[in-house]
This record gives sequence, structure tokens and C-alpha cells, in this order.
Amino acid sequence: MADRKTYHHGALRQALIDGAKEILAESGHEQFSLNEVARRAGVSTAAPYRHFTNRDDLLSAVAEEGYRTLADDLEKATGLVGLGGAYVRFAHEHPGLFVTMFRSRPGGEASAAGEAAFGTLLRAVVAAQESGEIVSHASPELTARSIWATLHGLAVLHLQRPHERYGLGGEPEELAATTLSALLGVKPG
Repeated sequence: MADRKTYHHGALRQALIDGAKEILAESGHEQFSLNEVARRAGVSTAAPYRHFTNRDDLLSAVAEEGYRTLADDLEKATGLVGLGGAYVRFAHEHPGLFVTMFRSRPGGEASAAGEAAFGTLLRAVVAAQESGEIVSHASPELTARSIWATLHGLAVLHLQRPHERYGLGGEPEELAATTLSALLGVKPG
């Protein structure tokens, strides 16, 4: 037991989140359990309950971390097309995490990190409208929500692979660029 305390250095919560992300990346929600997360972290099956009330609580923490990573990726993107590519690429590179982020949350509470990621898109829309890159008669927020819904649909299509059957584009960035270009009249790249 002393080795376990020394090993974690008080970072058990993060070790559990990291273990959960690994399981989700490997096998999705089907194989996900608190017992498996505890086993991978090298702790007792009761240990996760010191940090999380239940499985959903741990998955919510994983989702929050996913939203923070997505927000960082979106912040690094340039323009709406680049942002769209970053969104679809994130889903492609982290499918288990992406699905977890958009699963229903207990009580339906909003995600603070999810709102921050949306804020990045909203700022890009405002900048594109102000520069004349896009012309939208809708409010920036409604335009941003429409773009987010479109990008999310593209990401799901890309994960489920029907885009290959319907010729929607091969790479995530290409798919987003083509779609946003057609939808908003934004030039790709």
C-alpha cells in the first residue's frame, strides 16, 4: 500500500482520468468500468470513489478534459476553415473521447469547458463577419451554433465512415474545408 501512495504522489484523480481515456480509446464505452480503471491505475476498486461518486462522474471529468483539449486545438487554428478542420481532426484522432464529450450528462448540466470551446468558434465567426469573410444575416451566436452543428455532423460522418461511400472527402480537414466553403462561401485554405 505504501508503494501505491508513493507512486501516485497525490495524483490519483488524474491517473484515473488518464486510465479512463486509454480504455475509451481502445474499446469505447462497451468495455469501460471503474474496476478496469482502478486495475490500470494499480489501486483498489474502492479507490476511484475517493475522487468520483460513480462511473458517470468520472466520464464527466474525462469529457471536461476533452473539451479543454479541443479548445486548445481550436485556438491554434487559423480562420473558420482551419477551425473546422481542427474540430473534425480532433474527432478523428480521439474518437472515444469525442463520443464521451457529447454523451448525455447526468442532470443535463452544461460543460464549462465545452462553452469555452464554443467561445473560440464564436470569436472566429465574429471576426469573419467583421472582416467580410462571411456574410450572415443571423446573429454571430446563431451562425456559430449552425457551424458547430455542421462540423459535429461531419465529424460523426467521418467516424462512422459513410463519407467514403458518398464522396464527401477523404481527410477530416478536406471534408471540413469543402463543407464550410460551400455553406459559407469561405475560400478553403
